Amino acid sequence: MTLIYWCLAISPIFISLALLYEKTKISTTSFILFIIFIILMWVGFQRYFEISEDKDLLLSRGLVPSYSGKMVISEISKIQISKRALVIFSTRYADGKIFYMRKWPKKYFVDALAINTYFKGEIELIGHIDHYFDTYVDDKKSKLSQI
Repeated sequence: MTLIYWCLAISPIFISLALLYEKTKISTTSFILFIIFIILMWVGFQRYFEISEDKDLLLSRGLVPSYSGKMVISEISKIQISKRALVIFSTRYADGKIFYMRKWPKKYFVDALAINTYFKGEIELIGHIDHYFDTYVDDKKSKLSQI
């Protein structure tokens, strides 16, 4: 779903550039397609996790309503951290739900979740243990197990 979204989000800029190449002046169609590209790029980056004051974890994925929702933090049984993603296991996602994240937002999210009083699950590092995971292992707040 994400791959299809980003392909559709990037296509207006290429169509706009092709129209611009065909004509020597900037047409209204090129300008409108460029504006659509900027809006789609902005919407695509509106994805986040939010740990609310009560016991909920809010998930937001921009304009895709099927991916938005909330999860009760106490229902999370395990979080697996790999180099590129988080896998969250809960009563809602028994097989695990994969969320792709960059390194530092992922670390801050795991740190905030580990010190949350409602979180009773375990955090597990998966994959090759290398210098990438040093930021998690050296952290005093979270109790991480390694495979």
